[in-house]
Amino acid sequence: MNRKACLCVCLLLIVLVTVCGFTGRSFFLSKSKFINFEKLEAPPAIAAVNADSQALRVAISSVLLPQETVVHYRSIANFLGLQVDRPVMLIQRKSYAEIALLLLNGGADIAFFSSGEYANYSGFDEIEMLAAQQRMGLPYHQGYIIVAKDSEINGIDDLKGKTVAFTDPLSYSGYTFLVHMLRQRNQTPETFFGRYIYTYSHDNSFRAVVNKVVDAAPVTSLVYDRAKQKQPELAAEVRIIAFSPPAGTGPVVTGKSVSQGQRETLRKALLTMHENPTMLPALQGLSIDRFVPPQPELYEPIRRMLREKREHL
Repeated sequence: MNRKACLCVCLLLIVLVTVCGFTGRSFFLSKSKFINFEKLEAPPAIAAVNADSQALRVAISSVLLPQETVVHYRSIANFLGLQVDRPVMLIQRKSYAEIALLLLNGGADIAFFSSGEYANYSGFDEIEMLAAQQRMGLPYHQGYIIVAKDSEINGIDDLKGKTVAFTDPLSYSGYTFLVHMLRQRNQTPETFFGRYIYTYSHDNSFRAVVNKVVDAAPVTSLVYDRAKQKQPELAAEVRIIAFSPPAGTGPVVTGKSVSQGQRETLRKALLTMHENPTMLPALQGLSIDRFVPPQPELYEPIRRMLREKREHL
């Protein structure tokens, strides 16, 4: 079986695990400290038009709370559709693996990938990065491991036997870098933590720590920095105990179903979007300053961790 076939099989297995669910995804701490991750998730698919073979199908899996961001993604999708004179279909899925599988199988034309998702699947010929996101002045981000402000946890070793919230199995800042730190200690999530869950949103993981539903969570620096700006009272409820190496932000990628001519049109539209006053509310709503040209080297720290993982197996 070649590498591409192996990766497709792995993707399918991740999707099946996601669909079947993970035990213990909702916890009761008390009536006032309950997060139901099922209810926080957005509907599985949101379409701007009826299914249409000519539609530009844009796939997303939001880093931030889906209910708060889908209107902004829809605005961007509609803007891109206008540039190539195609109706638009916005597709939302819970996990990164589902989004990647859609793109590889021709079920989506454009996707907003996470950085970890891109590092895992950028080797496929079908996937091309159109642009990356610059957020808060930077084309890269970090992973933060956060705990409650009054927690006695001060480092990774203190997480032994604790409950941790991961974002997604393909997330760099919400999974990969913490698992890499465990591997350096000859540990795995199964051997090290008392329990772990997947929340499928960095916002969900952040709030799980704030509400003391879990002891700790790895999250993207974007969520923490955004909270400091917009909800400082929430940011004040957590502490950062570890950082990941910086890596590129989530890129916008296209699949084999988009012609080269339309790829260039879409790339130009993304790179100049910040110059259009009508698109500023959508960009600001997603904490995106602008889209910038691809810098594949920014994803090398993630690829290095993934290579070390394969060598360790």
